[in-house]
Amino acid sequence: METLACGHAAPIAGLSCVHLLENEDAGYYIRFTGKGSSMDLLCEDCSRISHPGQAHRPICGDCQQSTMGRIFDIIGVIGRPESRARATNLRFEHREHAFPSLAGRKPLAVAALGASSWLAVDAEGTLLRLDFNEDTPEQLGSVSLTSIDFAAPLALHVSPCARFAAVVHQHGSIGVVVDLSTGAVTMRLDRGSYHTEHCDFSVAFFRDAERTLLVHATAWNRLDLSDPATGALLSTRERPPRGEPNQPIPAHELDYFHCGLTVSPNDEWLVDDGWVWHPVGILTSLSLGRWVRENVWESEDGPSRRRLREIPYHWDGPRCFVGPRILATWGFGSDADMLIDAALFHDVSTGKLLRWFPGPRGAFECDGNLLLASAVDTGTAVWDIETGEKLHEDATLKPAAWHPVSRRFLTVLPQGGLRESTLSGTAW
Repeated sequence: METLACGHAAPIAGLSCVHLLENEDAGYYIRFTGKGSSMDLLCEDCSRISHPGQAHRPICGDCQQSTMGRIFDIIGVIGRPESRARATNLRFEHREHAFPSLAGRKPLAVAALGASSWLAVDAEGTLLRLDFNEDTPEQLGSVSLTSIDFAAPLALHVSPCARFAAVVHQHGSIGVVVDLSTGAVTMRLDRGSYHTEHCDFSVAFFRDAERTLLVHATAWNRLDLSDPATGALLSTRERPPRGEPNQPIPAHELDYFHCGLTVSPNDEWLVDDGWVWHPVGILTSLSLGRWVRENVWESEDGPSRRRLREIPYHWDGPRCFVGPRILATWGFGSDADMLIDAALFHDVSTGKLLRWFPGPRGAFECDGNLLLASAVDTGTAVWDIETGEKLHEDATLKPAAWHPVSRRFLTVLPQGGLRESTLSGTAW
């Protein structure tokens, strides 16, 4: 294989002008060629040239991604990538159901529960199990006597074992954990009030061997581990006191706002979509196993912690795992104001961007080798994760939740009632 201008014998990923190859700190433009996600990297002078010339050299994917990692050096984007589609017979089949006892009690939040049911919390704080094969919801608990403000946006999280649920103010300070087997409130959650309005409440359940554990924010810059059955804290650690202004930051001190959390399908990795001042969104990952069993400081500065991407003014964006270690995130670009609809795939164990393709927008979910992207204005589109092609789109499907076990969407209908949507057909 021929050695490229970047010095590596590897497949060509695109072109770079020689001025960027000679000056690794220079600002640059990204220019899309109009053929898929193919792009060239150009200095400001070369960006004014409409076609590649003698100053443009082929480079490999690793060097292209390394340059793109200098997000603050990106001057602008020229053109747009090409989004591709493939004809299939895929379609969504819909099934509507009206629960008579829910008349006038529209769910405030819903989440997948167990193998095929749904959990909902209503405006009275009642936790209800919803099954489309039954007419009457089953009450599993209530948070009506807690300090939850039901007028504020709520988020509902359910443990993989289906025993526990967390109800939290999505952009607030507090929440509770409920044991669905008894209806008892087992934990009160409080992450403080410092800039909570800017980010999702950090809370997620995961399995550690035979135990179900909870990771949750207890301050803007601190995550903790707890036993949701008892509320027992499992990550006790004391930070050294902060010194005077302009003094060195104490060991393990983290100037990072924890935000929305995502756990990998095998419960080995945690992804945190947080931010730091100025502000810059910094998507990070860490090993849950190391945190639980080896290093109580893993969530602050442990060796497994990786930075996946950095984008000014962008955090808590669409994301989902598409494999045990591969995370899909939305948005290609270097600033919130210039992000292009796209899916990017990172290895959370290394932090490396593996590949990306243009087109997907909205909330992400994974169904095998398919990426499902749902937006409030365009509905739900189905994408082939391997080829980057759009396979189907349903403009009417604007779901509230996804069930990863039964592989169904749930939509709360405007006129009342609920609708389940299942993808059928073949991708080939």
